[in-house]
Amino acid sequence: MAIQIFDDFRKEYWYHVSNQNEIPIFGHAEKSIDSELLYTIAQQMQGNADDFETLKHIIFSNVESIDTLRTIVGVTDKRMYLELSYIFNKYRNNRDSELNILGESVYSLRKHSVRYFKRLIRNPNDKGKEVLNIVAKYLEDRGVLSILHVLNKMDKKEVSSLVDFLLLPKEIQQEETKKRGHGAEQALALMLHKIGVSFIPDKRHINPMSQDDQNITKDNFELARRDEASTWSMDLIIQQGKSLRVFVQGLIHTSDPGQYGVNKSGETVSVKKDLVRHNQKSDVQKELWGLVDGVGFIENPENTIFKMLQQFDTFVQLKSLYKAGLKLHKLGIIKIKAIRFDMNFYTKKEADEMYELYGSDDIIKVTDNSIPEGTEVQAGKAWLYI
Repeated sequence: MAIQIFDDFRKEYWYHVSNQNEIPIFGHAEKSIDSELLYTIAQQMQGNADDFETLKHIIFSNVESIDTLRTIVGVTDKRMYLELSYIFNKYRNNRDSELNILGESVYSLRKHSVRYFKRLIRNPNDKGKEVLNIVAKYLEDRGVLSILHVLNKMDKKEVSSLVDFLLLPKEIQQEETKKRGHGAEQALALMLHKIGVSFIPDKRHINPMSQDDQNITKDNFELARRDEASTWSMDLIIQQGKSLRVFVQGLIHTSDPGQYGVNKSGETVSVKKDLVRHNQKSDVQKELWGLVDGVGFIENPENTIFKMLQQFDTFVQLKSLYKAGLKLHKLGIIKIKAIRFDMNFYTKKEADEMYELYGSDDIIKVTDNSIPEGTEVQAGKAWLYI
């Protein structure tokens, strides 16, 4: 049949693209702000001259309140530890000292986590008191007292609503973005595991963050220790026996991919060139796949997603995970008996074209309500039967 709808990879990508809330989050994003605690803190801030001392007392009594306080002034954990590291580095013991209050050289800059500063504050000594004063001043300079004065006039329900609908979405957005990428990796790995495919790292379907990405040499595409000059990093590697057959790069963007996306697409071009050279001298042909998704690629698609799609032997999205199973069938790595398309998502013509593009004659195609024989595995907007 003539392919008319999905005759261009761009059409296929945009039709199957997932919105942010459709990409699963691995685990859950930690909430750094406690609405009950925030309400309690705000009730102590009447707008008096001693509010700064009250703020210091609150932090000393419960150093974890720092996370709630930094959140209401729009400061992430990362931004806070970087800024505090800088501030403390410049805070000399005295004017002529070459050491700062932490006992470190003022001519270098060491990174310290927020957790590190919390630990110092817990110490009831002169150093701990000075650290407390600096951290409290840092928060005061960013308007924490002014915000607490406003919150002081709100009831508990209003403060809770403010946290849930205004503060938390911004606070956890970055963490959720990262965990959506891991969630997509897990979704692919889980589907592969269910259809009997071996892959490394071998626990990706259980915990995609428990094992580091694998590295392969640029010349023979075999496993190796990480070396930026001589290896490539892969999110997932599909095996056939002891052979490495498919290398998967994952890139999920629910917001603007920015320069990282441009750089990553350039890297994909380089990986494919190395793989083509390897395949020319190898009896076992290996493939480069992409696990790519997200509406963020609408920003600068020509230099990011479209560039990558032209390099991948196969690209898979959350809604087209079944393509991985169909392609592995063609490679002789597994056996698929049938595929049943989700006809609430596809029209008959769309399903027929996806089967024509990626299916095989010995795989039964189902586009009605019938259920074929075999063990059913959901794979995006279709079910595979093995």
